[in-house]
Amino acid sequence: MKILFNDVIQYSDAPAALKSAALADKYETAAFVITLDQSRTVDCIGIGYTDATTVTVNGEDVTVVGDGSNANGLYILSTALSTDTLTVSHDGTYLGRFGAGECYELGIKPTREPGLWDTNQTRTTVSGQVIPGAGGVTGRMLQVDTRYRMTAEMFEEIQEAHPTQLGRGFPLFVNFEKEQAIGWIPWPRLYGQINGGEFILQTSINRALYSKKLKFTERF
Repeated sequence: MKILFNDVIQYSDAPAALKSAALADKYETAAFVITLDQSRTVDCIGIGYTDATTVTVNGEDVTVVGDGSNANGLYILSTALSTDTLTVSHDGTYLGRFGAGECYELGIKPTREPGLWDTNQTRTTVSGQVIPGAGGVTGRMLQVDTRYRMTAEMFEEIQEAHPTQLGRGFPLFVNFEKEQAIGWIPWPRLYGQINGGEFILQTSINRALYSKKLKFTERF
């Protein structure tokens, strides 16, 4: 899988709606320029909730695949950029959170745990009837095991992102296209929160390689 740990848009002058973890905070402008805090590597973008089918970043068109929340997640650029400015446009009317930065590929163990969750609260009457819950939402979840796959470089990215993103419960942009192609995972991408505020890693004995079970819960 490919994952964006450190969203550099958080260190930019982007509008608050594009930085917000909540995808309901929409930015209803089809073209804009973002200035980063410094020159950074950008080889992927994170797409939050949008009605666009194409998002253009510094001249490269990215096709948004899927409908609604199924389109949310990490998209890989064909060419990595080293830049402090991102010129963005899209053919939709709104965009939820927008992410960008340098993604990392993490090999995962063959055992995966895809699943579904919901917040519906049904009620059973004294006569045994089920009264469906009202106002709840449903979503996807996935747990994977990255055994001794995280490098020291990745750990540095996690440390930088922790005060502004990971430690604040921000969902991450993830791409599973490679795993979906071989039938391992049913979805190509996800916008998901890692459960809990802690980010404890297990290290190997002889090298700076870390392990962690990542449980992603889809967020909106």
